[in-house]
Amino acid sequence: MKGQLLADVCHHRALLVYLPPSYDKSTSRFPVMYVHDGGDLFDPAFSTALDAIEDKFAEGKIPELILVGIQPGNRRDDYTPWFSKAISLERNIDFGGQGDAYLSYVANECKAYIDSKYRTDPRPEKTGIIGFSLGGLISMYAAHQYPDVFTKIGSISGSYWYEGMVSFMREKKMYHPGLRIYMDVGSKEGAKKQNIQKQMVPLTKEAHQILADSGFTADQLVLFMDEGADHLSKYANARFPGALQWLWNEKEETEMELTKLIRERRSIHRFTDREVDPALVTELMDTAVWAPNYHMTQPWRFIVTYGEGKKRIAEAVRIMKEKREIDPSKKKEVGDKFYNKIMAIPMLMTVIMEESPNLITRQDDFASTSIVIHNFSLLAWEKGIGLTWETYPWIHEPEFREAMGIRPGEKVLGNLHIGYPAAIPNAQPRIPAAERITLVDKA
Repeated sequence: MKGQLLADVCHHRALLVYLPPSYDKSTSRFPVMYVHDGGDLFDPAFSTALDAIEDKFAEGKIPELILVGIQPGNRRDDYTPWFSKAISLERNIDFGGQGDAYLSYVANECKAYIDSKYRTDPRPEKTGIIGFSLGGLISMYAAHQYPDVFTKIGSISGSYWYEGMVSFMREKKMYHPGLRIYMDVGSKEGAKKQNIQKQMVPLTKEAHQILADSGFTADQLVLFMDEGADHLSKYANARFPGALQWLWNEKEETEMELTKLIRERRSIHRFTDREVDPALVTELMDTAVWAPNYHMTQPWRFIVTYGEGKKRIAEAVRIMKEKREIDPSKKKEVGDKFYNKIMAIPMLMTVIMEESPNLITRQDDFASTSIVIHNFSLLAWEKGIGLTWETYPWIHEPEFREAMGIRPGEKVLGNLHIGYPAAIPNAQPRIPAAERITLVDKA
């Protein structure tokens, strides 16, 4: 071993920290992989994986990483997302379902400690989480709960037999373009079981298919079938270096390419109930406003409504719809329908442009503000956030303008419906650009 192993402690949990060979020879910051079960997957007391990993460092197949093994309190509690009864009489012990508390510790307390003490690259794209068996299960749960913290997800022989997990993944379909997810399973896993664990292989395949159907491509998601392997740590340890290589191979992907972003972005109309962080939206908009603007009028402003603030729009829409409904018996029904529709959207952004009296300036300003919206949509998509740009007629009505404080001389370009996608529509075909381009090379 050319790197070094250090014993550490964070909030009463033992940590095993591996620092790569060049850590003491440089001032660089290193990606971090958080490993469940105290780091058994790389601990030399249980595994020879570090030798293979360091070979891959030397060959340039994996960037040098910091590995952080986190000791569980009780893995049947820490690595399960909700309570479940015991599944065998031999080990008649229930599963505690403390996964949310455990992941909160890893994402908030442990990560903060590691980032403060070691030279880490703390960005989400440089942070991953991985584990074996129930550790693989809780890693997949982390992909759903903390995609803005961990973007490299390793699920080695994940316990997808766990009651409710596959149903959870099906109901809470998620897609985050920044995620890379590695899954594997041995072909003989569950073969000797008489309980739900006998479904280990088919349920792992089903979990993989759910993710594929949610929009993850072959560049973002893989399922490796280890022929002849059973549910044993020796097989998991042997696959660990390959899992790291797939997740961290910089030649395959580190940052999302602009071409991929443009082609994969979709308008999203159905959202999960996960809240969007207003601070993140402000951060993204700070980049989005770097749009071409010939006269540098920067005519835009934005009103972001979320939580109880959405009632401002919802009430205005209710009033407008009730006022315009001809049938008195349907007024309340129609008003409530549109009120609830607005309140179901996680976040709305009203895009406003100051209208110049000069036609040329006004056209330039409209184009520039539209580019800001598109910039934001790409930046949001990179963070796993979707949106649709709505230009319904009522944004120009007096009731809406008064409710939102739209000033005279300002034009509303639309409302952006913003949230984490519950479903991603298929791409609609585009006419090849060559069919719409006229090339002129003669006078």
